[in-house]
Amino acid sequence: MLRVERADYQVMPPLSPEEYSELKEDIRQRGVMVPIEYDEDGNVLDGHHRLQICAELGITDFPKVIRAGMTEEEKRTHARKLNMARRHLNREQKQELIREQLRETPEKSDRQIATELGVSDKTVGVQRKEMERIAEIPQCDRETKDGRVYPAERKPVTVFNPTPREERAVKSPEVVERMAETGKSALTASREVNREAKAERKAFTLPDAMPPEMCGLHCADIRDGLKMIPDGSVDFVITDPPYPHEYIPLYYDLSVVSYRVLKPGGSLIVMCGQSYLPEVIRNLGAGLNYHWCMAYITPGGQSPQLFHKNVNTFWKPVLWFTKGDYSGDYIGDVLKSPPNDNDKRFHEWGQSLGGMKDIVERFTNPGDVILDPFLGGGTTGVAAVTMGRRFIGVDIEQDNITVSEKRIMEEYVHAGSKA
Repeated sequence: MLRVERADYQVMPPLSPEEYSELKEDIRQRGVMVPIEYDEDGNVLDGHHRLQICAELGITDFPKVIRAGMTEEEKRTHARKLNMARRHLNREQKQELIREQLRETPEKSDRQIATELGVSDKTVGVQRKEMERIAEIPQCDRETKDGRVYPAERKPVTVFNPTPREERAVKSPEVVERMAETGKSALTASREVNREAKAERKAFTLPDAMPPEMCGLHCADIRDGLKMIPDGSVDFVITDPPYPHEYIPLYYDLSVVSYRVLKPGGSLIVMCGQSYLPEVIRNLGAGLNYHWCMAYITPGGQSPQLFHKNVNTFWKPVLWFTKGDYSGDYIGDVLKSPPNDNDKRFHEWGQSLGGMKDIVERFTNPGDVILDPFLGGGTTGVAAVTMGRRFIGVDIEQDNITVSEKRIMEEYVHAGSKA
């Protein structure tokens, strides 16, 4: 039962040394949280790294699951589906799993493969069309759920005197397919396809137990550079630094660190006060490009009185800086917290969880890596992990790390119980 002799079902590349080390340390401290899955012959279907670490640590008592009666094809499909649902894969990794399934079962319909892998049939269709185009798989008849076989069809579409937007739209195989199926215009089909693609990107399922790579907290000072975070490893930095004037130099350190850790095209999203806004913008621009200033509305009785300015304010700036050019979704520039939702239970400067979820939902996708180097009471971390994102939190105070770790774990469990 403990052997791992076959690599047939190891559908993902090995973990990096850093990821493997993190998983090993987590298992050392908490044990194996996700069962290792076998077939009836003792071959490992899922959990190769966990099993190897157990052998290294001398752990023999860990949770197991046996999946019996599967064909070889079903076993590989099952392994792919588990990885699609549980591992935080980037878009290219997900596409490769779909391509592997198409190489193995090109005769199956897009809908059948989509159901097996837990993705949309449109997503499968895009990969199929590209693989057929380059002759990586044959353009074959496809078996459907009713057992009948229908010939593969290619339906051309025509756009007369296309505008530049229409020219861009018809470069998408999904848009062309939608036009052929419905008779809709290129722009209407493009809007529908983009809307559905965005909804799919935003969809997520939380694993029963939080994977160790989903959340990492560190007690450190941003002025020291946060060297524990690798270069180019973060999709978004979303944070709420202190507002008083003595902390304004930290915004320079934030810009320098963000430039180093962000991936090309990544974004820094910063809540800030208005009293020293010109200095804040100047410091954040040390390493990054100014992109936009959004209004974060705080309705209800959440209006701070700024006595030194004689102002009651019902909104605050959210500054958006980028590393290189931004090429993501369109973003509305008015953000909003629920009325009277400021939560000071975990930190004196705590923000609204509902408002932070609004920011995370608008900007990021499930599986993205979010860094908050001013962790405080962990609000950004709660929003991130309960919405299927990976999170790195840093704070200079160990007490904040302790409070946030407990809060994030409890909120994750609560979110999973409601799913």
